Amino acid sequence: MKVIIFTMAYNAQTTIERTIDSILNQTFGEFEYYILDNASTDNTEKIIFDYSRKDERIIPIHVNKNDPPNGGAFFHTIVNATNAKYIVWCDADDAYTPDFLEKMVDFAEKNELDIAACGYDKIDGLTGEIIKHRSLEQNLILYDQKFADEFIQYRGFVSYLWGKLYSVPFLKERQFTGTTKKERICNDSAWTLGIFKKAGRAGIYGKAMYQYYQYPYSLSHINIRASLSSYRDLLDVTKKYLESYGPISRLNEDFLYAIHLSLVEEAVSNVFVTKLDTKEKLELLEEIFRDPVWQDTLKREADPIFRNLAARKEFVADIKKRILLLSDIEIYFAEKQRLFKYFEIV
Repeated sequence: MKVIIFTMAYNAQTTIERTIDSILNQTFGEFEYYILDNASTDNTEKIIFDYSRKDERIIPIHVNKNDPPNGGAFFHTIVNATNAKYIVWCDADDAYTPDFLEKMVDFAEKNELDIAACGYDKIDGLTGEIIKHRSLEQNLILYDQKFADEFIQYRGFVSYLWGKLYSVPFLKERQFTGTTKKERICNDSAWTLGIFKKAGRAGIYGKAMYQYYQYPYSLSHINIRASLSSYRDLLDVTKKYLESYGPISRLNEDFLYAIHLSLVEEAVSNVFVTKLDTKEKLELLEEIFRDPVWQDTLKREADPIFRNLAARKEFVADIKKRILLLSDIEIYFAEKQRLFKYFEIV
């Protein structure tokens, strides 16, 4: 049984060896590994081709123009051309544990899954510190109404293309295409939810077997405005996903607001650490908080199991404190007062 692995790389000379080694060290060896060099200007292409000379399972691809949607297009092309049973995505700065393919193929086969996802560790790329560990004590099988009933349990495992084993026959049958909306940072989350929505059976393998390395120069940190619109897109996509299974339950609706608040927290954090001046930061913060969904989030009387919603007052107090600590804040007295009005209902 053959598995296809796909990686897209751009100027990844400092990380690509870690990624490739994690694939070559798999205990399951029946795979072909396609690595796309997306017109890198560093030594990425050379590293890929050096590895391909040592291991014939590596198939290097090179394009002459850096265009991120290339990844989705090539992924889709490979799916349509291969006779492999499964396909896997791995980012060029991340890694899989050695037993990932072995565990996931066995899990998917035994449970007849269209998609299998695993847990992961989010790692600070500069320090190596684990920022978040996501796992389940027990594996989870999803089908029919369980996709809605167990949403809170598995949502955190389906936000990314990576960390998943996709059935190639399933993808071919559903005619899934690559992502195309260039400016939307949440493309992979929207695409993955779309796949889960079409799946007959999906599963979450609880063990953390993907290592996701996060860096301060990631797109969501650099392009703040694009990330803000993406957060709103993601909330809309997630709501539509749940609606496809029928009326959204009160608990899942609470969870949508908890998701929104977590995205707001991330957006606010990115604004404060960006190198923009105080005036620009205040403008971005106002863009976040004038969103009607933010007002609804503050008003919501949600189930206390959602800890971030329960701690809204503390979150708002911290934002106010950080705003007041911005340099030259007194120059922007009117902007500050306009911002604070969005917190009055707390």
